[in-house]
Amino acid sequence: MVRIKEISFIFISIILLFSLSFSKEEKKERLELVDKVVLIVNGEPVLLSEVELAKLWFKTEDTKKAVNELINLILVSQQARKLGITVFPDEVNEALLKIAKANGFSTVEDFKKKLQKEGIVFSEFRMFVKREILRTKFIQGYIRPSALKGIKEGKIEKVRRVRIIYLDKNKPGYLDKLEQLEKNLTKENFAKMAKKFSDDSFTRENGGLLGDVRKGELLKILDENIWKHKVGDIFEVTGSSGTYFVYIESEKEVVVPISEVDEKFLRKLEKEYNLYVKKLRNSAYIEYLDPKFKVE
Repeated sequence: MVRIKEISFIFISIILLFSLSFSKEEKKERLELVDKVVLIVNGEPVLLSEVELAKLWFKTEDTKKAVNELINLILVSQQARKLGITVFPDEVNEALLKIAKANGFSTVEDFKKKLQKEGIVFSEFRMFVKREILRTKFIQGYIRPSALKGIKEGKIEKVRRVRIIYLDKNKPGYLDKLEQLEKNLTKENFAKMAKKFSDDSFTRENGGLLGDVRKGELLKILDENIWKHKVGDIFEVTGSSGTYFVYIESEKEVVVPISEVDEKFLRKLEKEYNLYVKKLRNSAYIEYLDPKFKVE
């Protein structure tokens, strides 16, 4: 199981370091790898190349251990999506840039070229990053609250209730929707406009409601703007993949347990997470198309 202390509770602060110094023989083997589906997790096919990438991702040479961790990651990300947890393209882009810089590359494009030279499919790498963000959000939103029950000692922090409308630059009608929102969006019609125009399915269904957020929990460009504006403001933020219209609906103070960062709490959180993953495994349908990848 993944150690909870290795998972950041800041949604987009995933930095997973990879050793990309393969031998010539390993490079040749990876580049000549014939891809095939080796298992299916709740209807989601897993390729042989994904298993190979999982070895790097989870830092293990043990194929079955990598498969086991990959299955857990897929199950949790599937459950997160069922619960309506969203990952914006800009969140993935920001995480990729952090990973690239942590590995000594100034741009994602340079990092992408290095991965491709090592025989790693960039789209699969990007999917791993997206799954990790989903898992982090799931732990933050669904496992952490359960682990915090009964903890009373804490500190006061401000949270803001935020609504959001996301427009994907790559979706048809982007410019038209952008113009309509810039001209007509108000506090009174924000929820209605979100249901009509937003390209983010989860927040759209809830009238754009993103929920209560603490400083540092969101995509950097959103986080910075949300906390420099005042309650009642509606503003526009443009990211690399789309445009966000944000409405700061209200602000309140909450008690945030100070014990959530200590070892005792992290052990409790890890236990809650592992129990949840076990339940997901028990109800999952996993089909092994190649017996050598089967795990107990």
